[in-house]
Amino acid sequence: MSQPQLLQIALDPQDIVFTPDWVASDMVSFFQPSGVILDPCKGEGVFLKYLPPAEWCEIREGKDFFAWHKSVDWVFGNPPFATLNDWLSHGFEISNNVVYLLPLLTLWNSIARINKILEYGGLVHTRAYGNGALFGKKYGYAIGAVHFQKGYSGGMSLSSAALPSNKRLHHDVGDSPAPQSLFTPEADTAEGKLSAPAPRR
Repeated sequence: MSQPQLLQIALDPQDIVFTPDWVASDMVSFFQPSGVILDPCKGEGVFLKYLPPAEWCEIREGKDFFAWHKSVDWVFGNPPFATLNDWLSHGFEISNNVVYLLPLLTLWNSIARINKILEYGGLVHTRAYGNGALFGKKYGYAIGAVHFQKGYSGGMSLSSAALPSNKRLHHDVGDSPAPQSLFTPEADTAEGKLSAPAPRR
């Protein structure tokens, strides 16, 4: 028997993607959430290893994020991509800061989603990690962690995490090899400034 949930959408096993340990570690180190923190879908608990003491939800363990209504300082995690609008809406309702790991394309492919983000505040920072290969998926969309902040009206900065030496991005288009990262390491130190990738030969 499956766990009932408030969000009346069938749970899709294909939409459960576990965050690599190195990504969770980097996200917590980079964004440094503090105060009352909620991991909305803890999965195997990878974020909780690195977060300060935090609250958590996990539908498979009977704790539905959509039943959580106490205010928190940060919602921080990796929500199911297929129902992102619902996860954004609820995160925005209960927190002043939301950091989600998600396919970056999904931020811009819906005017309703863009308007929802603008009504809440704005994007503080986007940190790129790679593509679908991070999760063992065969898609080339960029995956990144995005920090949304209530009432924020400043500019958005952008960085790229350095991949561990044993990780390589996979490239599914044609036979040409993919670079280690779309961004140069300087992107981490020059906030918001990206260097162009070296031309292919």
